[in-house]
Amino acid sequence: MTQERFAERSRSKRRRRWRRIAIAVLAVAATAGLVWMIWFSSVLAVRDVEVAGRATLKQSQVLRAADVPLGRPLARIDIAAIEGRVAGLERVESVDVSRSWPRTVSITIVERKTVVWSMIDGEIRGIDRQGLDYRSYSSAPKGTIEAKLTVVDPDDRLPISESVVSVVRLIAEQDPALRKQIQSVTASSKDSIELDLTEGRTVVWGSDADGKRKLTVLDSLLGIDAARYDVSAPDQPTTRE
Repeated sequence: MTQERFAERSRSKRRRRWRRIAIAVLAVAATAGLVWMIWFSSVLAVRDVEVAGRATLKQSQVLRAADVPLGRPLARIDIAAIEGRVAGLERVESVDVSRSWPRTVSITIVERKTVVWSMIDGEIRGIDRQGLDYRSYSSAPKGTIEAKLTVVDPDDRLPISESVVSVVRLIAEQDPALRKQIQSVTASSKDSIELDLTEGRTVVWGSDADGKRKLTVLDSLLGIDAARYDVSAPDQPTTRE
């Protein structure tokens, strides 16, 4: 190998080495720039908050509770903290918060729905499918049933509310015609649920167990002219004038 060819090969190796170094430096710089743009610059900062799923809540109520820091880089937004604050609204059953690139925070909520209502501490309170009394009304909400719960302590009332709601929802799903006849539901314990029907009739339902079986038995019993129907033990139903 001549000296000239050797020198050319050495220069070529140096050029390749410097090229690799330059590419590596550029890659590091590009990565650093990207990190800066995403995490620290205002290029991808939050400029808008979208709210979906509202039914009774106002947009302003959700935004106030969410307290999203506008102007902060979207990547640094604490999603869990926002969810926690929105979930604190009494009418919110569940909430999902996500980043919508490049500059938006999206909040999707599911509001609680009143299944029955009850007079609690002098107020008309809506009770949702989980048995929680979560909001007040100025008058009884249309399309719902009154639950007369003869329990004062909130801790004792919750499991009773759960059972009452479970029974009402089952009847509404399985026998809408019977649901329309229910004027109110009375309960002093989980096992003492009674349905107050039209025409002065009462159904002793008992607990929320064996609901479908009780419905089947009650359907036959209601063909009998009586004032009181007892399906609390569905295999031994009774009626009383």
